[in-house]
Amino acid sequence: MSFPFGKYFGEIRLLADLQFRDAAKPFEDAPPRDPEPKDLLLYLGCNVLRTAHLVTTVTAVLKAMGFDFNAVGGPAYCCGIIHHMNGAREASRGYTAGSLRHFAAYRPQKVIMWCPSCNEHYDDVVKQEHDVTFPYEHVTAFIARHLDRVTFVRPVARTVALHYHTGHPQQDLDWASTRTILRAIPGLEYVEIDNPSALGRHCSAKYINALGRPAWQDHVTRVAGAAAAAGVDVLATVYHSCQREICDQEGRHPFAVTNYVTLLAEAMGLPSEDDWFKRQRLAADPAATFAEIQPWVEARGLDADRVKDVLTKSFAPACETRLPNPS
Repeated sequence: MSFPFGKYFGEIRLLADLQFRDAAKPFEDAPPRDPEPKDLLLYLGCNVLRTAHLVTTVTAVLKAMGFDFNAVGGPAYCCGIIHHMNGAREASRGYTAGSLRHFAAYRPQKVIMWCPSCNEHYDDVVKQEHDVTFPYEHVTAFIARHLDRVTFVRPVARTVALHYHTGHPQQDLDWASTRTILRAIPGLEYVEIDNPSALGRHCSAKYINALGRPAWQDHVTRVAGAAAAAGVDVLATVYHSCQREICDQEGRHPFAVTNYVTLLAEAMGLPSEDDWFKRQRLAADPAATFAEIQPWVEARGLDADRVKDVLTKSFAPACETRLPNPS
C-alpha cells in the first residue's frame, strides 16, 4: 500500500490545532505574502507541532536572547524527507523546491534548524539535488555559541541527565552543544550517562523501525534505568521526537522527562509552557482527552470521529509486553 501522506500531515496539523486552539501561533505555517526580510530564519519543520509547547518555548528563548527572526514550520514548509523515505522521490524534490522558494521570500542570511530530520535530509539529499543558498545549523549549536546573550534570572536546582544520540558527527555536535547549554544553567547539576549509538540519529520512525521497536525500547529502558540509578530529577531530551517517544518514561521512574529548551526557558524566567502531549501520553486515556477538548472541537465543527482516531493513535496505552513477531 502507498504511504498515506495526506493522513500523516493531517494528523500533525490537527494535533497542533488542538494545542494552539485560538492562540496565535508564533510562526508562519503558510507560504508568505511579502514578508518582512530578516537575517535569521528559524525553520521548525513539521513534526515538532505534535509537541507544540516546544515551538512556543524555543521562539520565546530566541526572542529573549535578543534575536530578530522569522519562524516557519508545518507541512507547507516540508523538507521532503517523508516522501523521500517512502518512495515518492519526485514529490520529495517538488516539496523541497517549494519550501526553498518560501524561504527565499524571507531573504535569510542564515537558517536555524530545529528538526534533526530536516537537518539530516538537507545534509544527505537536499544539498545534492538543489541549490541551497543559505548556511544553516542546528539550534543547539546556535544557542550554545550565543550563551553570552542569555540572561539567567532563576536557578534551576535539579540534577539532570541527558538522553542524547551519538555515532554521527551532527548528533555528537548536537549532544555537546546541549550539554554546554545545560551546564551553563545556574543551580543545575549535570550528570553524564551512556546512550548507545544503536539508537541512531534520533528517536524517529526511521531509526526505531530500522532497529525494531522492541530492541529500541530495551535501549531506552536501559537509558532511563541509568538516569534513575544516578538519582536525577530530570532526564532531558535534545530533540522533539525523543521528547515525544520517551516522555512516558516519566510515569515509570522518579524523574521528569523534559526537553533542554524548557529548562533553559525556566532559567531565563520565561513563562512555563504546558507539555500537553506528555500530559495526554501519561494519562493514556484518549476518551478523557477528547472530553477535555470536545467543546472546542464542536465549536469548530471538526469531525469528532477523526479527532478521536488521532487521539487514540497518539495516546492509547502501550502494551506492557511487545511481541518480537506479532501476528
